[in-house]
Amino acid sequence: MFKQFNLPSIPKQITFTIVPLALIIMGDSILYVILPSNFEIFGFKRFLNIDPVFWIGFILSINRFVRFFSNIFASKILSSLGLRNSLFLSTTLGGLSTIGYGVFKGVFFFILLRILWGISYSILRLSYQLKVFSFDKKNYGKYLGYCLGMQRSGSFIAVTLGVFLCLLVGYETVLIIMGLLFLPSFLFISKVNNLKNVTHLSLKVSNWDLFYSKNIRGNRFKLITLSFMKFTSSFTSNGLAIATITPFLMNVNANKFSIESIILIAGIVVGFRWIADIFFGVIFGTLSDKFGRFNNITLSIIFMNLFIIIAILKFDFFVTVLCLILMFFVSVSLETSLDALFGEIVEEKSRSIEVSKYSTWQDLGAAMGPIIGFLIASSFNVTFGYIVSIILIIIASYMFYIKCDFRERSPV
Repeated sequence: MFKQFNLPSIPKQITFTIVPLALIIMGDSILYVILPSNFEIFGFKRFLNIDPVFWIGFILSINRFVRFFSNIFASKILSSLGLRNSLFLSTTLGGLSTIGYGVFKGVFFFILLRILWGISYSILRLSYQLKVFSFDKKNYGKYLGYCLGMQRSGSFIAVTLGVFLCLLVGYETVLIIMGLLFLPSFLFISKVNNLKNVTHLSLKVSNWDLFYSKNIRGNRFKLITLSFMKFTSSFTSNGLAIATITPFLMNVNANKFSIESIILIAGIVVGFRWIADIFFGVIFGTLSDKFGRFNNITLSIIFMNLFIIIAILKFDFFVTVLCLILMFFVSVSLETSLDALFGEIVEEKSRSIEVSKYSTWQDLGAAMGPIIGFLIASSFNVTFGYIVSIILIIIASYMFYIKCDFRERSPV
């Protein structure tokens, strides 16, 4: 397996650059599991006369909104400080934000800490991207895939082992320990070589015309359709399901298991989301190549809706858990095929700009999922958030199957 993917050939400089992010991202990942069911412990009360349930979703999402602005400043920081010093700065900010989760209480402080994390992540992400882009471009895919896997590995450790340790020694203690991981990350950063001509390597800020009005090839609606479907998938699997997993399972539980057990199970379920990303992206991508984009998207949509419906019908607690796990895996299949199909229909000369816009739809979906999910939960029931997901998937499917004809672009 390792020979097939040629992992030993990954340059050490890329490893030194990505490991700090894998360590620092743990604090962000674990918050999605422990905050929704323990918001009282973190001092969440009515703030600005708004119910604390809304603030849970807002706080879990705000770091993604911050990135729309902090990405611009990240490029300037790297140009001014250099790669190594920027990594020192960003890991310190990220570590302090995680320590803050365990020290400070209340909505106001958590908003500030999440903004801090959003800035930190922008710098960390751009740092490893620029490091990868300093090597031979024929290996970009492998190197970026390796970096994504490292990120998800940190997240997986946080939502499994981290959650388990929280139940043993307490949430505050674990968060502070995770935050202090920025100190050992300095050992890796100290070995990172600065890049030459960082200014020229910095990614350009594209025109954020998310509706592709400048597209002149006549496939504008197809680009919007794929982008909206990407938004819907991200809204469901990366936003809503991850952020509301604990309260949703507590709603299904009906007092069969303790709160501690539900939190541990929720961490394991979310962990499978990262496993799906780490190990099955290549598998689903290969199936998409061989079986056809259109066919793979069709089956993925059918099974994704099916698993969501079975989960919210609450037949059995463990059936619900299994359906949520399978939904995560199917979402990886769906998004892999969407990414490939988008790359096929977009013009090569504008591909980088259009893909950036497409990725923004993904960020918006992941950001809106927690906010809408908890807003609905505060007024109705957490289950209704999943009903919204089903409606969005149906609308996206209507656009995909009725308004567009993708069969001619789908390999068979």
